[in-house]
Amino acid sequence: MLRSVPYGPVCLIGADIPGIRPDHIAQAFAQLGHHDAVFGPAPDGGYWLIGLKHPHRAPPRLFKDVRWSTEHALADTIATLPDHRIARVATLRDVDTVDDLPMTKA
Repeated sequence: MLRSVPYGPVCLIGADIPGIRPDHIAQAFAQLGHHDAVFGPAPDGGYWLIGLKHPHRAPPRLFKDVRWSTEHALADTIATLPDHRIARVATLRDVDTVDDLPMTKA
């Protein structure tokens, strides 16, 4: 999906992030001014946002071998970008199960 965007930068966000605010997105795009990629980590080891400065240059293996829904998802994805300058923005909770709902703050 990211590689099909002809011009960057671009950020994709999860739809299950109740605490997200417009300034979180603005910070991610600002980081792409000085970095090749940006991630918004989640406390469970995943991420709520991925952004690329040049999405059409994304490696074909960007999401290959990522152990989704585990504490390794962020690290696995970053490992597919070895020559990229990586930034991180705010850590936000996502909602994976009903048990996650009381822990979120809107």
